[in-house]
Amino acid sequence: MKKHRIKSIVTCLFVFVLLFTPLSIGHAYEKVPTAGVAINGEMVDGIDPIKLDGTYYLPVIYLSKILGYNDIRFESPTKTYELTDGSTAVRLTMGGTRARRGDEYINVEPPRWIEETGYVSLDAASALFNAFIYFKPENGSIQVEKPATKYRVQRGDTLWAIAQAHHTTVQAIKAKNELGSNLIYPGQILKLPSWEGAKEMEPIKEEKPVGDYNPAPAKDVAAAIIEEAKKYIGAGYKFGATYHEAPNLFDCSSYTQFVYGKHGISLPRNSRQQAAVGTHVAVSDLQPGDLVFFSTPDLYSDGRVGHLGIYMGNGDMIHASSSRGVHIAENFLDIGYWQNNYLFAKRVID
Repeated sequence: MKKHRIKSIVTCLFVFVLLFTPLSIGHAYEKVPTAGVAINGEMVDGIDPIKLDGTYYLPVIYLSKILGYNDIRFESPTKTYELTDGSTAVRLTMGGTRARRGDEYINVEPPRWIEETGYVSLDAASALFNAFIYFKPENGSIQVEKPATKYRVQRGDTLWAIAQAHHTTVQAIKAKNELGSNLIYPGQILKLPSWEGAKEMEPIKEEKPVGDYNPAPAKDVAAAIIEEAKKYIGAGYKFGATYHEAPNLFDCSSYTQFVYGKHGISLPRNSRQQAAVGTHVAVSDLQPGDLVFFSTPDLYSDGRVGHLGIYMGNGDMIHASSSRGVHIAENFLDIGYWQNNYLFAKRVID
C-alpha cells in the first residue's frame, strides 16, 4: 500500500512537471559569439545566434530588421510573428512546422521560443525570406544570398510545393537540377530556375472587395488621390515602414495605403495583398488612380509582386521607390526596367 502511494505521488509530480515546464526548458542551447551578417558578400550588421541540437538559430526580430522586414507584429497568446517588408507578409508561429509567406504555406523547421525570444534556424529563415542563409565557419559569419538562387529542401516538401512557392514549374526545377525523378530529401540543395520565367500572375484572378467610403464620383476621387500623392514627393523610403513613420518614410505599399486612405479607399497593408483587391485592367485601358504592379528580381527570385505605383495618366506613375523615395516616373512603360518587370494593373476606384 505504501509503495502504491509513493508511486502515485511520483506519477503526479511527473505529470505536473510536464504540464508546467516551459517548452524551451529541456533543450540545452549554447550561446555562441556575435556573428557578422553579410548580404551578398557585404557585411551589414551583427547578430547573436544560439546553437541548439547542433543547429544554428537566429533571433526572429533582429534578423527580420536586417533583411528589411521592419513592420513587425507579435501575437502574444499564440506566440505568432507577422512581418512585412512592404511586399509580402511572413507569418510564423513558435513550434509550428508550417509558415505562411504571402498566400502560400511553406514547410519550416519549427521556430523556438527561448528566454522570451523567438528564434528560427538558418534553413527556416532561408525559406521564409526567399534567401539562402548559411554559417561560414572560416570567419564565424552568417552569409545571406538574396535573392536566393538555391533552396534547401525542408521536411515535408515536394517538388510541386517548391515550384508553387517560387512561381515556377516542376519541369523547370527538374531540368535545372538534372533530376530524373520527383524524389527529393530534406537538406538537399536545389538550384532555382532563373527569375525570368517566374512571375506571380495569380492576383489577376483575385477580386477581393475594396473598402470604399467615398461617395464622390470615381473620376473626382481619382483626381483627389493623385493630388494627395503629389504632396509627399521627396519623402524617404524604408522597407517595411510603419504607419507611424508616415508621411516622412514609406515603402511602396504603405504609401498607397496612406494616400488612398486619406480619401476613403481602404487598402490592405502590403503590395501582394493590394494586388488581390479590385478588378484587373489591361495596360491599354489604364485610368488615373489605377494601381500598377511589378516584380522586383533584384530582391525576390520567386517572381512575386514586389512593387506598385499609382497610375497618373499620360503614361506617368507616382510611387515610393527604394532608390529615390516618393517621385514621379514619367512614361514609365517606355523605361526598360519597368517594362521588363511589369505584371498587371488593378482598378480599386469604382
